[in-house]
Amino acid sequence: MEYPVYNDASEIVSVCPEYAAQNDYHAMYSSVFSGIVTDPKLMTIPVDDHLVHRGDGVFEAFKMVDGKVFLLDEHLARLERSAGDIFLELRHSKEEMIAICKQLTEVSGLKDILFRLYASRGPGGFTPNPYASVGPQLYLIASALRNPAPELYENGAKIGFSQVEIKSGGLAKVKTCNYISNVLMAKEAVDQKLNFMINVTADGLLGEGPTENIAYLNQDNELIYSSFDHTLRGTTLLRLQELSGELQAEGLISGMREAKQSADELYNAKEVFMIGTTLDALPVVEVAGKVVGDGKPGPVSKLARKLLKKDQQENGTVL
Repeated sequence: MEYPVYNDASEIVSVCPEYAAQNDYHAMYSSVFSGIVTDPKLMTIPVDDHLVHRGDGVFEAFKMVDGKVFLLDEHLARLERSAGDIFLELRHSKEEMIAICKQLTEVSGLKDILFRLYASRGPGGFTPNPYASVGPQLYLIASALRNPAPELYENGAKIGFSQVEIKSGGLAKVKTCNYISNVLMAKEAVDQKLNFMINVTADGLLGEGPTENIAYLNQDNELIYSSFDHTLRGTTLLRLQELSGELQAEGLISGMREAKQSADELYNAKEVFMIGTTLDALPVVEVAGKVVGDGKPGPVSKLARKLLKKDQQENGTVL
């Protein structure tokens, strides 16, 4: 069998298949051609970019709700830290990235957006040598924001403990594009008909989900989240800690803190919930087959979600 040979980019676009997810992709900026495309078939990355063949890059995902971007400064600050940790120079300044987001918003016409920003080492050969690259690149995509189904908040999520080895301390703290362990955790969840998997350190300490942090309310009404020695510093999690005084004022918690805790502590928790950019605070009603509390979403997760949504409305960034 002989395959067709294409010598013109327009020919490629005409034969590229379409799939349902593309309906959510509205605009993408690429530094390769320093411009924006709106056809999902053109939202591509060079195959010899280190991002593709080595996972050599860093990324952030942040959302716009009703025209306001939540925790924009915090996400871009973490991007800068992650890039520094792998000695990657960012191609664009913070101000330039914000300007790109603004133009993507205008082009897409959306008010509710999930921005996905990828900073790469760039193309230039297929070796692992970072100095072979022609230079760093930036890819920024504006897609329609899709929130979890309301029923998931009403009924709560079910989680399990992952068998995938947790990332080493250094890599766990950097939001790199090498996410194979996260992918395998997500596969575990689907295969086991669960909503999320949580990883665990070799000595049994509580980790995190594939793209989410986890917190639980212990018997002393302390809201505990995993140590950042082996998990990513979640922007939404840290914002909730800043807002946690209101949870204390309502008498729901005695405090909120980071701690190295055994994963088994989840079995005795009054409440458990996942925390992340697209989730806000999502209650967990079952851990590895064991019911949490009375098996229903609790008041802490409900108020935490309410506080985060209020914060988005009142303090989000208008581009």
